[in-house]
Amino acid sequence: MRVFVRLVLARPIFPRSVFAPLAWLLKRLMRIRTFAFVASAALLCLAATGTPGEDFAQRYREYAVAAHHPLASRAGAEILAAGGNAADAAAATMLALGVSTPSSSGLGGGGFALYYRARDRSLTFLDFRERAPGKATPTMFRDAKSDTDGPISSASQIGGLASGVPGEPAGIEDLVRRFGKLPLSKVVEPAARMAEQGVPVSEPIAKVSAAFAAQMKKDATMRKWFAGNANALTPGQLLRQPELAKTIRVLGARGASAIYRGAIAREIVRKSRQRGGILSLRDLARYRLVERRPLSAEHFGHRWVTAPPPSAGGYTLLQSLAILERVPPHQRRRGVALLHALAESWKGPYLDRERYFGDPDHVSLPETKMMAAPRLEARAAIVHPTLAMPPEAYDLPLPVKQRPAKQPDNAGTSHFCVMDAAGNVASVTTTINLPFGARYTAAGMVMNDEMDDFARDVGVANAFGLVGGAPNLPGPDKRPVSTMTPTIVFKGNTPVLCIGAAGGSRIVTATQQVAMNLLLHRMNAKEAVRAPRIHHQAHPNKLRTEEVAPLDNKLVAQLKARGHVHEPLHHAANVQLIHRTRRRGQKPLSAACDPRKGGLPAGN
Repeated sequence: MRVFVRLVLARPIFPRSVFAPLAWLLKRLMRIRTFAFVASAALLCLAATGTPGEDFAQRYREYAVAAHHPLASRAGAEILAAGGNAADAAAATMLALGVSTPSSSGLGGGGFALYYRARDRSLTFLDFRERAPGKATPTMFRDAKSDTDGPISSASQIGGLASGVPGEPAGIEDLVRRFGKLPLSKVVEPAARMAEQGVPVSEPIAKVSAAFAAQMKKDATMRKWFAGNANALTPGQLLRQPELAKTIRVLGARGASAIYRGAIAREIVRKSRQRGGILSLRDLARYRLVERRPLSAEHFGHRWVTAPPPSAGGYTLLQSLAILERVPPHQRRRGVALLHALAESWKGPYLDRERYFGDPDHVSLPETKMMAAPRLEARAAIVHPTLAMPPEAYDLPLPVKQRPAKQPDNAGTSHFCVMDAAGNVASVTTTINLPFGARYTAAGMVMNDEMDDFARDVGVANAFGLVGGAPNLPGPDKRPVSTMTPTIVFKGNTPVLCIGAAGGSRIVTATQQVAMNLLLHRMNAKEAVRAPRIHHQAHPNKLRTEEVAPLDNKLVAQLKARGHVHEPLHHAANVQLIHRTRRRGQKPLSAACDPRKGGLPAGN
């Protein structure tokens, strides 16, 4: 069965004319700036991996998995059918995504998991984000040399120096150990089987590989992915990953300690050092995931539970909702008024991200002051009903003194959702950051380039255009700031929505718009994920609209008339969701995989 996506031919959803510029872009990859390249690379790397069509949204009676690759959704459903619960299925899906889309996530990366246990109604947030090496310094990328063979090639984006200590192995083990029902050896089996037997290469991943081939071929494992002297992967070819299969089975048999200590750890350090990195065996042995208290707030009749720092995504989501509640109702009516209000509500939180956010274990975060009611009222009052305000108008500096980072003694992205028959819910976002991570492997794992999520220097933008602040400079054992926003929304005591997205700085704005489509605008799951989206992140001061799901030209003209500087982007992140409803005669679980990425849900 062909599971690779023909995004360019996705006529039922997007017109062919939308994709016409792609060929031109790919020919000019080496001539354009990094940020411009990321926009085009992300659209391919994050594009569809299954045949798009009307089956991207399905209803289920007992359980559901929504992931951006059909085989990953099936892996999670297979574990649920075998007696596992949402935690077991989340671990299996995470592993399967790393196998099926090695350009986006995998064991060499890290992420966040928000887990709801129905038995005791508990909510747990697991931070298995990558950590910087112990020898990391705030100035480590200031004068570092770039790779010359291809795009996205700064020292924070490719090679050993770009990699933090991976956290996904610890996240997988902790989910299964604390909340699962099945042994880890059984949970890893679907992904190990996929890696051994091979997964068809999607057309978009093949195109991305063409852009990065010169860089990828420097790695012995990735070089084997290319047939002969080919300069790109071939759509439909079986991508077999026997080294990764072996590592997955070792994880299943011996747990995460087998990754962080012993032969695999030595291989990670060796490969990092070969590529100019500074990872050490001590860095790996000292890695620990952190359980954090999720952010939670009541807005628009629902309780929104979402990611805390080091993610700025949850904070941005909750502050935007709070501001929208405070503007007059006529200013948030659907249409141009709501689009305008959304764009304005995001500017302040993104500025706060630049100024204050860093690893909460290393810098002071004035969370209470940032979310204080008077400050929210002040920002809501700045929102003009018909004029776009400059981002600086929303900059309300707090009288806080940042303490320096503590020095310890001696010192590409995927989202998926799971709901099981018992009512447990897992909302998980995991990543290796940019396409194919740092473009080298260790023990079959594509290693992350998460160090690019730190500030390379104060005021310098990363690959997604996010401007770095002093609290987010690299340092020993620090976790970089993220936009990942795994979220669960409750109505009363019942979880009614599991949602999140992949797509860099656009994750939170896409997640929020789709959630509002479902919960406030009464769209069904299919309508909610297909609807056009906008994005604004304060800097650059541009309101972006999608090419794959174009906003009505009249609305674009009205936004421009209000003073918004308009810029098209290919798409604004990829959202996966499961929505629980209580409509008579309908199956209660509605799972949807964003057609912008082409996944298919699975369940029963």
